[in-house]
Amino acid sequence: MLAKDQGALTADFQRYYGLDLDRLGHELTIHRAAALAANLPQEARVWAKLDPRLAWTDAQYLLADIRDSLDFLAWAKTKAASKTGARWKDRTPRPGDHMPSATPKAPSMDVDELEAFLALPRQ
Repeated sequence: MLAKDQGALTADFQRYYGLDLDRLGHELTIHRAAALAANLPQEARVWAKLDPRLAWTDAQYLLADIRDSLDFLAWAKTKAASKTGARWKDRTPRPGDHMPSATPKAPSMDVDELEAFLALPRQ
């Protein structure tokens, strides 16, 4: 944690424990600091630095799920939802979600070209 973002960990120690991380090794032992760091609450800044998905608490994820469920139910009653192939696309973005990238263009070949390619000697 300290190597990932010292500033976030220092701020969390000050906010949640009232401890100055600069006193590490003097008034604050390394063992105690490690135990405190491992038990920081979900809202601590350092967790989001370690994994973007941890930027939200469980309650925030549940609220987003509730919002999505209500939005889906409202959408399901519309004319657009009754069309063939209709898909609901308004999911609330979550921390750490990746935007789908365009599918890379794969080279195409006919059956003869594929057989010739597969028959090439392997290294």
